[in-house]
Amino acid sequence: MTFRHFLIASLLPAGFFVPLHAQCSDAGVCSIGGSHEPEGMFALSADYSFGTSGSPDNLRFHSVQVSARLAFPTIGRLSVTLPFNSQSGPLGSVSGIGDLTIVFSKPLLALGPGDLDLQIGGKIALADVNAGGLPQAYQSGLGSNDLLAGLHVRLSGFNAAVAWQAPFGRSKNALTRLKRGDDLLLRAGYSYAAGPWTAGAEFLVLKRLQESSVLDTTAPPETFRLVPGSDQTQVNVVGRGSWTISANVELTAMIAVPLLKRDINVDGLTRSLALSTGISLSL
Repeated sequence: MTFRHFLIASLLPAGFFVPLHAQCSDAGVCSIGGSHEPEGMFALSADYSFGTSGSPDNLRFHSVQVSARLAFPTIGRLSVTLPFNSQSGPLGSVSGIGDLTIVFSKPLLALGPGDLDLQIGGKIALADVNAGGLPQAYQSGLGSNDLLAGLHVRLSGFNAAVAWQAPFGRSKNALTRLKRGDDLLLRAGYSYAAGPWTAGAEFLVLKRLQESSVLDTTAPPETFRLVPGSDQTQVNVVGRGSWTISANVELTAMIAVPLLKRDINVDGLTRSLALSTGISLSL
């Protein structure tokens, strides 16, 4: 394992299991950290999210995600998320199964009313990345298998995390053959519960650590070029709420807008707005 795949960090509410990844306009790294987790040994969630890239791409994104979490007493939690995604824009539209995300969360340290967790996992490329003969930004998946790793701390109503995503390989999308740079995520937030209602806010900072590269169509076959400025940063502010209907059922809602937006959208991850709602069942 090289240095870029080794996460060394120290850090300060948003638990892994909040399935509203659209808040992050990320490649999967936002699966690390979060303020809320359903109780019980097993939990199943479904949510719908909508997002837009804004100008100049004018892409719209719809996603239905199914997530499951299994808790192992004294050992940790295993979480799995599989989406069905739809993207549309001036060049056409694509729909299909997205990439599978798997994360294992291991408690490291009890902190009175909170805890520190190590979270490690991966994103597995399942999506067709040549659907409709359209560029990578229109595809339902990113076409790479990625490593995810991070540290997550919860203390009373406060929540924070630092995480790293390292992609392996290049997308097979025939038009771009995208290879993304690594991503670094910093997140911090607070939530407040009053009876069955919980409300919270969170800041997320996503930094692409290297410039991404794409196929150079003006050069000999299998020649690639860096995309200038693609090692960019996006900062999102997120508002969320939840309503506990019963001991086992909860409704959630989220809105996210960027304070600092990515300008280059070759990977289709830029968002100017993200909305999501979902339901979770725990046993």
